[in-house]
Amino acid sequence: MGIFGNPFAGLGDIFGPLWYIIAHGGWVAFIGVGIYILYKLYYFEIVTQFIASQKWVFLSIKVPRENLTSTLAVEQIFNQLHALFTSLTFANKYIEGKVMLWYSLEVVSLGGKVNFIIRAPIDTKELVEAAIYGQYPAAEVVEVNDYMENIEYDPETSDFDLWGTEFTLVNDQSIPIKTWKEFEHPTAEQKIIDPLAPVFEAMGKMQPWEFYGMQVIIQPAGDAEGWREEALKKSKLLLGEKLPKKVSLLNILMTPFDFVADFKFSSLLVSEVKPEQKNDQKNNLLNMTEVEKTAVNAVQNKTSKAGYYTKVRHMYVAPKDKFDPAKKALMVGAMRVLGSGTLNALKPDTKKTWTDPKAKLSPTLEKPYVDRQKKILKKYMFTGYKERSIFIGNPMPVLNAEEIATIFHLPLSLNPTQPPVASVESKKAQPPVDLPTGDY
Repeated sequence: MGIFGNPFAGLGDIFGPLWYIIAHGGWVAFIGVGIYILYKLYYFEIVTQFIASQKWVFLSIKVPRENLTSTLAVEQIFNQLHALFTSLTFANKYIEGKVMLWYSLEVVSLGGKVNFIIRAPIDTKELVEAAIYGQYPAAEVVEVNDYMENIEYDPETSDFDLWGTEFTLVNDQSIPIKTWKEFEHPTAEQKIIDPLAPVFEAMGKMQPWEFYGMQVIIQPAGDAEGWREEALKKSKLLLGEKLPKKVSLLNILMTPFDFVADFKFSSLLVSEVKPEQKNDQKNNLLNMTEVEKTAVNAVQNKTSKAGYYTKVRHMYVAPKDKFDPAKKALMVGAMRVLGSGTLNALKPDTKKTWTDPKAKLSPTLEKPYVDRQKKILKKYMFTGYKERSIFIGNPMPVLNAEEIATIFHLPLSLNPTQPPVASVESKKAQPPVDLPTGDY
């Protein structure tokens, strides 16, 4: 073979063990893995086709100029919108590719003017309108086009730049965030404080060439997903109760060994007095502080209301020569008011979806990698926002109707520095019932 020798001489050492595994039953595993991969590709395709077949409607909500309605009204809206939930059968999910549909709640600042938009499945248009008018009779709900419809983004060629991130929970999803109820002070001079006042104020500071969007995607969650059971277990843990162990095959196999480990030969000679059995159902409620009791009550209260899988996205867009990095800090700071040191909070996801990653060791050596990551993250953020995707980004934790009403609601007119908001131009009222009609 010349000076190069036999180029296939070492292949036997490589494929020999592989062939031995295949010949002795390993082919079953290979076929199983192949079938699994093919099914995953098939499942992805049928889900994609199902979502592509859906039709959506965009509804713009014009706010009443004098809005003194409590945020409880918005909570009732989300309780009503939960009617979108339907139980999907095995065939629906894994053969037809159906998934639970969702709403996209959007607060958008176009040059400093704040707009409220809901994207909903077209079959739920009347449901959404009825829910809003039922709580805000003076509001206007108008069907509009998608404001993102004709916008495309390429990090290499676009004239504008963007920043974006998703917000994640600091603690377990069973623990609620600070909700609108904690912003009401019956003894204060101003009894109701708008939780989103800092957010609306920050959006009102956008310049004519800037865009800022807060997107809250909500997908109805059913009891079968187990989020309520998870929250109840969390409350028991906070109370100090001992949860029953799950019965598994490993527990059953280990039972004889546990018996041997606990067995004492002295018990055969001397009758031992068994210690008093502790009642695992007792809890520490009487010994808890008021802060700890508040946390337990909040967790238990969360399970009493409709739940939604939730994704919160923020995206800022501006021309490259006028891009203002300070705007992201302005909005992130505004969202901090929804956090609570004793409960939960929303924080920007700086690890996976934050579109401005930083070098970890050497900015110079890591610059090519960091620049590439920025482009990828920005493209994903733009695509996820434009498509209102539930698949791009982080998994969606469950928030209940009270929490969502805190994150998305119409601004209260109590705010003296309220930014320009798309509002109803004139107050509408029904004509008197005894108004002459001209028919005699």
